[in-house]
Amino acid sequence: MNIEVNEQYLALLYHNAKQSYKECISNEDNGFLKGEVSVHLESILLIENNIKIVFHKNISYNYLLEVSLKLYADDKEIGKYIY
Repeated sequence: MNIEVNEQYLALLYHNAKQSYKECISNEDNGFLKGEVSVHLESILLIENNIKIVFHKNISYNYLLEVSLKLYADDKEIGKYIY
């Protein structure tokens, strides 16, 4: 199996992850997140970290792409978001 990616596709994956984060923090059902950190969720800086290809056990044709964003506030890493 060959998996081919290009810079444009990777940029799209990071863009989608950032959009998903924004939707997550604005969802009323996730209001509890505001109490989890001492900064406004909208002010958290999202840093592109990595994209992993995850294969399922014994099924080589079935895989997931995990996009990881580091979450920064006050020049410190405070968590990560996986899309």
